[in-house]
Amino acid sequence: MITRVKSISNSIFGNPLAILFVLLVTTEFIYKVLIKEFGIDFKISAGFKVMLQGLFFLQIVKTNYKTLRPLLVLLGCFFLGQLGNVDTPTLQKNLWFFDKYIFILLALMYVNTLENRSAHFRGLAICFEGFMIVNSIAIFLGFILQINLFETYSSARFGYDGLILRSGAASYIYIIGLFYAVHQVFVVKSKQRLLLVVTVLASFLLGTKAIVIGWVFVILYVMFLYNWHKNRVVQLLFLALCAILIIFWEPLLEYAFSLSDTFKRLYEQEGLFTAIFSLRDVHLMEEMIPLMQEQWTWKNYLFGGGFNMHWRSQFGLLDLFYFFGIVGMGVYLWTFWKNFVTFRRSIFTNMVLGCLFVLMALSAHFFYETILAFYLVFLKGYFEETSKSAIIH
Repeated sequence: MITRVKSISNSIFGNPLAILFVLLVTTEFIYKVLIKEFGIDFKISAGFKVMLQGLFFLQIVKTNYKTLRPLLVLLGCFFLGQLGNVDTPTLQKNLWFFDKYIFILLALMYVNTLENRSAHFRGLAICFEGFMIVNSIAIFLGFILQINLFETYSSARFGYDGLILRSGAASYIYIIGLFYAVHQVFVVKSKQRLLLVVTVLASFLLGTKAIVIGWVFVILYVMFLYNWHKNRVVQLLFLALCAILIIFWEPLLEYAFSLSDTFKRLYEQEGLFTAIFSLRDVHLMEEMIPLMQEQWTWKNYLFGGGFNMHWRSQFGLLDLFYFFGIVGMGVYLWTFWKNFVTFRRSIFTNMVLGCLFVLMALSAHFFYETILAFYLVFLKGYFEETSKSAIIH
């Protein structure tokens, strides 16, 4: 037992990825306590993020400064889209958004500079597993004891996210956790059944719509993993389910919305699609698109024109276009893909990437959620490790 504890300690202490992960999780939870319990908006997590960016930047410059060139291009696109169109206070606010957008890119570039990433990943995996269990316990306690601190939403809407600050991040984190736990138990054959059970149960209590999409992709992966999609009985059941959903999709959604006072009211006042997208379609059609039609020139379509990010649609890809334009969006996605996809592709990785892409397109915060960056670092590391060991079905 003592030997195991020492081994775990050695995997974490002295491991930059594990230490940074723990510090990020801790500072975000402290910020959540301050803002939800005391109403104090002291951005401790944002301050720590700025320090991290400095660390990432210095390490990247020291290793290979040329990898930062895409960020300079993005900065150029940003200024080309902003200058002459916004006042100084708005430019300063949008610079903060630019900073949030590039954090995930800097984090991925930083990880790619580390030597012996495999050893660092093992410590990060221990921290990730521990966090999923601790956070899931917090979710269970929040649900059982009705603890406001652990609730996903400040409104009457149902949901618990534990230590996690934002509902959008919670959905992504638990989807990554579900895929990881399923792969560990059913493919790697590791003894992670407790992790799988608590992650599955906690995911049902998040109360977000995104987790439903995540579950669809997880179930599809399990079907492909065991070749159930080739089974005639499964095929017939799947076709029958699709037929039921196609025929009765509207009354089924109406029933689902009726279970929540928030969604019921939104459905009655704004309609079905607005309830599904949580007002994102309204933001897009009534705010962002009219702004673009009235104020954008050809320059903005190329380099962006997110003059006021309050009017963003909160559809991830559309907001990326809104902020960086066609050129900047292309550079951003290429840079992300190049630094993230450093592993051999498989059904497993493609299913996870497909799920994340769908969610990223339909929801906000994927590219500029600070805490999510290190969960993607973990996912990237796990894909690399399983690729090397050929356990990546």
